[in-house]
Amino acid sequence: MKPIHSLYKELLAPIKDKLDAVEEEISRELSRPDVEVISRMTEYLSQTRGKRIRPALFLLCARLLGVKSDRDVALATVIEFLHTATLIHDDIIDAADTRRGKATVNAVWGNELTVLLGDYLYLRSMHIALTARKMELFDVLTEITMKLIEGEMIQLSKRGDIEISEDEYMEIIQRKTAHLFSGCGRIPCILADAPESSARGIGDYCFNLGIAFQLVDDILDFTGQGKVLGKPAASDLSEGTVTLPIIYALKKADQTETENVRKIANNGGSGEYDRTQALKILEKYGTIDATRKVAEDYASKAVKSLEAFPSSDTKEILTVLPAFVIKRIY
Repeated sequence: MKPIHSLYKELLAPIKDKLDAVEEEISRELSRPDVEVISRMTEYLSQTRGKRIRPALFLLCARLLGVKSDRDVALATVIEFLHTATLIHDDIIDAADTRRGKATVNAVWGNELTVLLGDYLYLRSMHIALTARKMELFDVLTEITMKLIEGEMIQLSKRGDIEISEDEYMEIIQRKTAHLFSGCGRIPCILADAPESSARGIGDYCFNLGIAFQLVDDILDFTGQGKVLGKPAASDLSEGTVTLPIIYALKKADQTETENVRKIANNGGSGEYDRTQALKILEKYGTIDATRKVAEDYASKAVKSLEAFPSSDTKEILTVLPAFVIKRIY
């Protein structure tokens, strides 16, 4: 069987030229020979790029809707810049020293310069968006950016709080992840002047896919290998972030187990031993499987949101994409 990243590349083959254009746009927009420090920092960022699932989703939605605008690549780049800015700020807040297998930007340049780089990317995103000359686009992007920041603030206020509820957790991931995913569908709908029914369907698809994606990330934080994740396993709990597998486990845990989780969430734990103890609790109560089921339910909701769209090769790709998101667990 082919590895999942090879299958993912095959799935996105119809938009490869557009994705390549996004990479060129990212390089062009971040090229600042007149500000050497920005050029050096952004060049370093380019060496640790992810799978670009958000711009890929944006371009697929644009293709599904028949977008003819020449701004699709630029706006897909905006989405990636917003995501990258969020990651940069997350790493500062979490005092993270590795991401995707390399030292974080803040570990190399320090927090002061790095927070300014995150701010720069937010503002660069808005500058690019304004060139589309559509105020409705700008409204959506500012709304998404505010949701991202609000989600980060709520999550930070709940750091170390093992009493966080499932509803509070879902509110955080909706703001931090799902709303940016939804923008990958909402913005192409504006470009295509799509009817309300289509906008609602594609927006729901992307939003639900975003929740499924984050739930899978939260599972992988416990079950993935550190080398593959590019950061230490069980990082979230060690940083005080309580995710759905832990929330489910704490509903059934005894007092000793609860105190063990509280110690890790509040003090960062002590490496492999504490990770092993946390995994034992999750395995005992089957909460990885329970979280996987929730992710699969959201993936199914995403697919269902596409039912009203006519058959096409792009619809087929979007229909299969949620399964690839879930497949990352296995």
